[in-house]
Amino acid sequence: MLPANGFLERAEELTDSVQLVDRILRAGLFTRASDVHFDPGADGVRVRFRIDGELEDVLRIPSAMQSAVTSRLKVLARLDIAERRAPQDGGFSWRLSGIGGAGQNPLDVRMATLPVRHGERITLRLLESGGTRLSLDELGMSSQDRAVFDGVLKRPHGLVLLSGPTGSGKTTTLYATIAEILKGEPKNIVTVEDPVEYEIPGVAQAEVDSADKVNFAKALKSLLRHDPDVVMIGEIRDSDSMDAAVKAALTGHLVLSTLHANDARSTVTRLEDMGLDPKLVSATVRLAVAQRLVRRLCVKCRAEGRNGWEPRGCPACGGRGYSGRIGLFELYEPETGRGTSMIDDAKAKVAAGVTSLAEAFKATGEFA
Repeated sequence: MLPANGFLERAEELTDSVQLVDRILRAGLFTRASDVHFDPGADGVRVRFRIDGELEDVLRIPSAMQSAVTSRLKVLARLDIAERRAPQDGGFSWRLSGIGGAGQNPLDVRMATLPVRHGERITLRLLESGGTRLSLDELGMSSQDRAVFDGVLKRPHGLVLLSGPTGSGKTTTLYATIAEILKGEPKNIVTVEDPVEYEIPGVAQAEVDSADKVNFAKALKSLLRHDPDVVMIGEIRDSDSMDAAVKAALTGHLVLSTLHANDARSTVTRLEDMGLDPKLVSATVRLAVAQRLVRRLCVKCRAEGRNGWEPRGCPACGGRGYSGRIGLFELYEPETGRGTSMIDDAKAKVAAGVTSLAEAFKATGEFA
């Protein structure tokens, strides 16, 4: 794999905004970037890709091209070109053209703008439509954690909560969990998401809209009348969505959702802080899972050093020493008080050469 800027050689010399935006999206696709940032400054627009969780500078667009590139992106996302003082959100689908484009899944691009001092900051989230999704087998759960997780998914009702900061892979785990459930006996599965990131064949997915005509609580009330076996809620963000999730779990549904908390045990505390009766925690919450993401060491160039396996860098990983990411997990069962440790999971992955000591420390904040 080339470094990200290797796909954009001489791109700053392009004077056609359509070609330049196409080149940037093409580079984002081939480098597996999750996000593209356009940061305007006094001397032009800095373009950065987020690859495996890390930001990389890849291009600087001259100031003379800034307005044209911004307008091109707004046209693609069906945003108001004349509006420059208010944030806007939109999206579009983009397909690779020319050589290499045949058979390529289109990119679903989510776009957000933010007025700043030197223009409009733009962030693109790149999602490959119809692409291969990660399965639970590929997320990185230990065999011990996976056995507990699978056991909970076989139960007919209860609440399963995934916690962690933004960008820790919670949504990916939710989708992988739904895919795992679909492998078993037929289930009626409904979701409430903001927004729907990936379409899942055979699953009824409701999207919350920005006008608040369909919020989480309203959507859940309606969906529970559709006889679901499994309900997925994108995020428990307030007492209303929490109450709806708990009621669904108490009335015979398996409910999957996410919650912002620092670790698995703190998930329970967070629910109580939001007003949930502690008695209902043990009655509804079957499992709390906390997770973080770390970069995988490139298997072609990793080397053993003083502190275990270390990155080196080679053409296969674009000189980064890492390729792809994997999860660190810890589980907590409120009913029994049993739990596993994310630190132990990190130690095992470092010892096995899956990731480095530096990555484990960055993700967990401690490593003894």
